[in-house]
Amino acid sequence: MKRLIAALTIMVCACTEPDKNALLVGTWRTDSVYSYYNGFGFTRRDFEEEPVRHYQPDGQLMMVRGDELRTFLYQVQHGDSLVHRTQDQGLLEKFLIVKLEGDQMVLQKELKPILPGEKQRRYHVRYLSRIK
Repeated sequence: MKRLIAALTIMVCACTEPDKNALLVGTWRTDSVYSYYNGFGFTRRDFEEEPVRHYQPDGQLMMVRGDELRTFLYQVQHGDSLVHRTQDQGLLEKFLIVKLEGDQMVLQKELKPILPGEKQRRYHVRYLSRIK
């Protein structure tokens, strides 16, 4: 009986988790990007060159910057990763979804170290807000 209750509890909790694909659909702008490299970090807030991202329900991603429009594909993997791909399925970039709630999205992208050596960590954390 205890196993049945535990199984039902797990199923109910799993069903109540919001669908990341549905939460992602919409238009997003970058508010800031935090860059980290081996203990040094800084936040950038000047985004004249950052594209606005339009996530479509059909898996299409449109990035718009000024008069320029580029289309890509996107996919949420394992419920915690966001992958952007080129139209021919080539990997463009991959993010860890740190937060995706309502009008806020936080994505972390692991980057390769610039300098040679071991035990290095480099990443960007991108803070986005939904445009209504």
